[in-house]
Amino acid sequence: MKALLKSLIYLIIFTVVIGAGICLYLLQAPPVEQKEVPKLQIHKRTALRGRPTVDSKPIVYTKDVYRFSLDPQYISNLNSRKLASELLFNASLGHRATLKAQRLDTALKTATDWQKMFADLTKDIRFRPSGSPIEVLLSGEEWRLRDVTGAAYTVVRTDDTVGVYLPDLKEAFDANKIVLSTDLEISTEERNRHWLIKDNAYKQAYSIRSAEGKLHVYQQSKFEILTFLFETDSGYEPSLAGGKLPAKLIQEFVKENLPLSRRAKVSVGKDSASWTISSPPLKYNILSENNRLKVHLNLGSKWLRVKIDDETQGWVQSARGTIFMPPPPTVSSRQQAKERLLVLIDKLKDKVGLSNEEN
Repeated sequence: MKALLKSLIYLIIFTVVIGAGICLYLLQAPPVEQKEVPKLQIHKRTALRGRPTVDSKPIVYTKDVYRFSLDPQYISNLNSRKLASELLFNASLGHRATLKAQRLDTALKTATDWQKMFADLTKDIRFRPSGSPIEVLLSGEEWRLRDVTGAAYTVVRTDDTVGVYLPDLKEAFDANKIVLSTDLEISTEERNRHWLIKDNAYKQAYSIRSAEGKLHVYQQSKFEILTFLFETDSGYEPSLAGGKLPAKLIQEFVKENLPLSRRAKVSVGKDSASWTISSPPLKYNILSENNRLKVHLNLGSKWLRVKIDDETQGWVQSARGTIFMPPPPTVSSRQQAKERLLVLIDKLKDKVGLSNEEN
């Protein structure tokens, strides 16, 4: 009996030591770090302002990143809002189907009313022929139509008909090592001069501008959003908890050159340790951490504080861009176990505290 009891004691001691070792190992797991920050991709070239007001002077104008240039033939894709090669219409060759290659080339150049054909066979594409509207790619088989804007269409013969196609702009992007998804939005900023391609799946945008006989493709930049503004004393917590905005706290906002109305509304977070101040056009989040109040810019604000580089930062209207949130951090199984262990320890502390109060 004594031997059994002794073995049981050793087993309990061994289990406690092993458990303590495991707990110590879990508690030493590295903290979960979120290194990336929210970013704003600006849709149009715009000015960064010194403070979030419409009439403030600009600090600097943002610039898109140049990627590559294209032949203006792809204007036809951009105006049609279609990137892939696509059949627009078929037309019968009629008696021209019996012509030999070179004679057919001449007939398509001089005896075909392409302008009328586009008007009759397409809904919203109008073709205005240039001085030499058609060039031969493969005699008697394939041609390229080009109008006065530089927009082009590929003409391909099949038996006694010709098919008129859009060129393949997606292929041009692939050739320049930029992969586009199928979830695209193409909009015209200025007809025949400026377009915007938004790739919703890959969260990217490209600005295409026509200049000097070329189409120049720019990738719109993503700029870091500066959410942390300043920190202050925790003495304001009781007022904030009561939904009031202390006058001294307002002065601290003024000192930081941050607009804050005396009529701003304060709402308390569910954890009672965070608050939101709504002062249109801005919103601020206040968090209580280590006996300090840290003031952050709410991403729902109509103006966002953006950093271009170490020396340049300012304010941009959020409506001019798209906010990209960083992906959630990858948490290891050890870090997950640490979180569960800390929750368990907190519960045990609460139970011990209640027991002491009852006694």
